Amino acid sequence: MESLRNNKYYNLFTGLLLLGFGGFRLYQHYTANPTLNTFRLVIAFASIGYGIYALYNFTQLKKQE
Repeated sequence: MESLRNNKYYNLFTGLLLLGFGGFRLYQHYTANPTLNTFRLVIAFASIGYGIYALYNFTQLKKQE
């Protein structure tokens, strides 16, 4: 059985989930009246960054097969 880090569907699901979460938080920040504090913005950008990395990892694991 594959480890969880090398499971390509885990990377796909994690990447899409984190991109959605980070994008939604940034959308809230730029369109809603109450703006997010700095810590929440950092978490939103970090989740988008890790989501992009997870999707990149998904494409690399797919090429190895």
